[in-house]
Amino acid sequence: MLIDPQVLEETDSSPPESKAFLSLFRRKKSHRALLNKIMIWMFGPLFLLWTIGLVITYFIAQNIANAPYDRTLADHLRLLKHEVEQQKILEGIELSASAITILQGDPAHLIRWEIRDANGNSLGGNGSIPLPENWTYEEDKIRFRNESYDGHSIRVAYIWGGRDASGLPFLTIVAQSNEMRATLQQEILTGMLTPQLIVLPLAALLAGLGLTQGLEPLSLLQERIRARRANDMSPISAELAPAEIVPLVAAMNSLLVRLAASSETQRRFVANAAHQLKTPLAGMRTQAELAMREQSPEKLDESLRQLVLGSQRATRLVNQLLSLARAESAENPALRLADDIDLNALAEQQTLDWVDAALKKDIDLGFERAPAPMRVSGDSIMLAEMLNNLIENSMLYTPDAGWITVRVGGDALSAYIEVEDSGPGISPEDRERVFDRFFRVLGGSTDGSGLGLSIVKEIAEQHNASVNFMPPGNRNGKPGGTCLRITFNRIKTSTILPA
Repeated sequence: MLIDPQVLEETDSSPPESKAFLSLFRRKKSHRALLNKIMIWMFGPLFLLWTIGLVITYFIAQNIANAPYDRTLADHLRLLKHEVEQQKILEGIELSASAITILQGDPAHLIRWEIRDANGNSLGGNGSIPLPENWTYEEDKIRFRNESYDGHSIRVAYIWGGRDASGLPFLTIVAQSNEMRATLQQEILTGMLTPQLIVLPLAALLAGLGLTQGLEPLSLLQERIRARRANDMSPISAELAPAEIVPLVAAMNSLLVRLAASSETQRRFVANAAHQLKTPLAGMRTQAELAMREQSPEKLDESLRQLVLGSQRATRLVNQLLSLARAESAENPALRLADDIDLNALAEQQTLDWVDAALKKDIDLGFERAPAPMRVSGDSIMLAEMLNNLIENSMLYTPDAGWITVRVGGDALSAYIEVEDSGPGISPEDRERVFDRFFRVLGGSTDGSGLGLSIVKEIAEQHNASVNFMPPGNRNGKPGGTCLRITFNRIKTSTILPA
């Protein structure tokens, strides 16, 4: 069953499973939050990579724009160097008409040139081009750098190692405005980024639509869950669910199974309590009414004693009902099956707790420990409750002057606790039914509730233990009536001696 959120919100005593399941519905914008989270993790890194790509694209466009102009500038530099090498620079520099035409280039972007000596002094040229601050005397190696000239950015190329007709070395420098480079770079960036600026938003839009459609099964599943009745504990169908949602549906179905078990446990507890408490409460009311009408002190005392006995029976019944509810709870949060328990210590302590009751009935209550520690994994509180119910059951059915023996034993693979008594015994045809709740053997005069062995079986099954009737022995010439053994298969030590 999937509980409706409005129903659960009205009940403060809902089981923990219901409250955990209710938290799924309290997030009204969970679908949108999931979609937003996917969008952020998808497009966040994508936009970050896109920004990094813009920076890389800028530098690539800059290199692409510089490459052809740098090659042209290098050609002009070599041409100028060749022209000067045919002359004597100390007598003046005069370029040929063809060289002047080539160097002029675009009138709007005139190529400036200059010749300097080894000391950096200008020997000729059509512009005072800034000399690099740290230029080296490396022969025949063209160097490029960006400089500022007359308030404009220029690209400078220079080479050292040229010699004029008289053998005098000189430095050749040419420069050109960066405006054409910037224009080309802008055109390259525009051509490269425009498709990205168009495609990326479209890709984001399509991805968002795709994610919305992909998450549509979650919305359908939500509608189907909300349409379920409050008492519908049937599994949720996963036929139309995508493969990614199937594990979620399986987990929800597992939760529904636990919810169903918990609800069934509560229902049985309420039904059992209401049914079983009617008789003792009615008897107590009857005795109270009789006590109110009685005039004789003796009869009044008798009615009060009956009231006390009735309240004791009712208290014992309630305690056993609570123990049974805890024992058969599939998800008992207090259950710790990982406790390391020595059955010798556990059985000895619980046997000592019943010594006073045994003395009042003149019952010989004995304990036989195993020769070695019998350690098992389990919940010490529940195992103590199980053994208490076994001993109490024997105390109820063992006549006065009888005997009860609590025994611990085992071997290398298993350990057991058994309780043997000299009571009337249980017939073979009733041995299976005695574990049913509220079943009592016919013909008995003992005032019991019929829950003791049901609790024993529930706790044993939770500990993967088996419950078996063993052949009774005898003690001091008195034959035994019932011998019930609880065998545990999970043992923690291999030093156990055979019983």
